[in-house]
Amino acid sequence: MASHQLDLFLDSREVTLANNVVAAFRTGDCARVQHSLAALRAEAPARADLAAFAVLLAFLEKDRDTDCATLHSDRLEQMVGEIETDVVPASRALGGEAKGFLNRIWRKLAAAAARHPFDRARPQTHSAALYLRAQAHVEAEAAAAATASGIDDGWRDPVILRWRALARYRAGGLQTARWQIFSLAWFAADGFPELLRELAAPQLESDWRCFQAEIEMPDAAWFPAWCLLAHPELAAALAAEISPPLRQAAAGSPGLLAFLVLTGILAIEPGGYSRALVKERARLQAIDAGFFAAYMRSRAVRHRQHGDRRR
Repeated sequence: MASHQLDLFLDSREVTLANNVVAAFRTGDCARVQHSLAALRAEAPARADLAAFAVLLAFLEKDRDTDCATLHSDRLEQMVGEIETDVVPASRALGGEAKGFLNRIWRKLAAAAARHPFDRARPQTHSAALYLRAQAHVEAEAAAAATASGIDDGWRDPVILRWRALARYRAGGLQTARWQIFSLAWFAADGFPELLRELAAPQLESDWRCFQAEIEMPDAAWFPAWCLLAHPELAAALAAEISPPLRQAAAGSPGLLAFLVLTGILAIEPGGYSRALVKERARLQAIDAGFFAAYMRSRAVRHRQHGDRRR
């Protein structure tokens, strides 16, 4: 056998043994991982990924011996930190299998966390947050919705709204998540740009850029009202989500109040010019003259467009 043929044979054997290790991690069977990892280490003791495999095996063994049903909050928080710090970086050695490996871990922790109450001091240990990490979006939305209904002001809590926005968007797209996204703009305006980065929703990002370019007030709390100007077809569905507590909250939020008034205006406009329309437009102008001007410009554009179609 020629020298280069021998090298190919040895390389092929090493690759096969490394693939066996990855396949063993896929099963989560500690004994199988131990056996395959020992074979790889004996064949190629200088491989760079051996250290990462050892970290992952140590975690699997610890996880095997842990009764997740009895995890208290402190231990759960410790495990989340350990996974983020040690396991996630090491999982890169698994290549395409890393996502599935991590998702199984996060899902198991999420199920264990489900029995713990919502703790605002450590939201990363809540089942909704962990289900999101596991890319189990339907379960994340269910956990977040249950928490929202079980605490005071849960419908407007920024942490819960973020979970619901991310879960709904990833499970069903922008249409299903828009209300939670807009609610975050009203109740957590400073963090809204970060949510946009997390969502990576092209339509939303495009609207956000247009909003910032067209409206003098860059406060995100005005973004939902601007979206009604740009997409009035959304108004009816969004108006159905408006609740009495939201109306009460609008007293301290001009952007939210403008949104509420504008939904009413858009419902009246198809009936033509009327006393009711004049009254509601006056309310909108009283909230903010600059936004009212943007509204009137949008009406002028629509009027020209309709006129062009009639000619």
